[in-house]
Amino acid sequence: MTTEGTTAPDDAPRGAGELPYGADELPHSADKLPRGAGTQEYVAASSMIGLADRFDDIATGRDQVPRVPVRSTIRDAVRDRRLLDYQDAMVERSGPLFQHFLASVPGILEEMSRVGVALSRLIERRSAAEPRDFTFYEADAFDGTNGRTLASFSRGRIKTLTSSPNKANEPWFHRYADPAVSRYFPESLFRLTARTLHERDEYAPFRGGVDFLYETAAFQFYGKERAAQIDHVAGLLRPDGLAFFLEKLNHPDPQEYQRRERVKDEVHKAAYFTPADIARKRRQMLQRMTDGQVEFDDLVGALGDRFNHVHVIWHATNFYEFVASDDAERLAEFLELAGEPLIPEEFRFEDASARRVGGREREGAV
Repeated sequence: MTTEGTTAPDDAPRGAGELPYGADELPHSADKLPRGAGTQEYVAASSMIGLADRFDDIATGRDQVPRVPVRSTIRDAVRDRRLLDYQDAMVERSGPLFQHFLASVPGILEEMSRVGVALSRLIERRSAAEPRDFTFYEADAFDGTNGRTLASFSRGRIKTLTSSPNKANEPWFHRYADPAVSRYFPESLFRLTARTLHERDEYAPFRGGVDFLYETAAFQFYGKERAAQIDHVAGLLRPDGLAFFLEKLNHPDPQEYQRRERVKDEVHKAAYFTPADIARKRRQMLQRMTDGQVEFDDLVGALGDRFNHVHVIWHATNFYEFVASDDAERLAEFLELAGEPLIPEEFRFEDASARRVGGREREGAV
């Protein structure tokens, strides 16, 4: 990895994507991350880097390849042709690691498609009042499949940026991406700062901040420091932006957590991987992945300390998705366009409807 400074130039948004701690400070507490040279050490010590060989094997297609392409089991329940087209495009133009991701997370194909179509419709509705291009940043999101699909479906009105520290993802990104609307940052999300966006011409569309950001279950590969992790990516967000967080969460009851894991493995993953593949991944990777997970209340608390409004909008087994914003109007508009999630019944273990769960503004607000 290259080393970049973390002091924003005079014309950069202050605090955008920067870690506000001393360069010699390491992440010993749950609410702090290092900055400067310490950031490089934080990333280097993470599971994201520690599991690099495993990720490389998957991203190059040498290991853990789904036996068949992922396809929604509830397509008959979808009445929106655009949602189905989005799903198909996502599957057809994805690299091996994203294919593995779809085959590992129950219902995520349907959910990412729902969010993508809603964002496309949101900027279509907003185009008259805001005649400009919108921007989307996905943090450590494989080969950029989700972002690239969104750029295509919005007809280029949403410019997308993907970060990933795994070098094997980059060739797949360039294979499918339209460089006019989708860009790639080949390093960790914690190396992407306002300074990066201002110094490099290829990231010029994102210099004013991003309208939408999406954390694709990446934080857990770095540690449990959710408050500082959220603050880092939220620093790149426009004041009226929407931030999405997809997380695998721990459960207060370990037995309930394991019950949900068995359903994930035996119902969803078993359709795409052999029992030996599932057991081998559990043995080689899942413990380090689990080490960085937090519980629902911990994540909601960290999001609520940073944003005025926090909604949970999706749930399947131990996975949850949240949207947070300081702009009540924009958030309400997105929720209206997104509607309720479509989740295969066997993966629901609690209320899956969109609902407010936290935020700095009073209860009763959006």
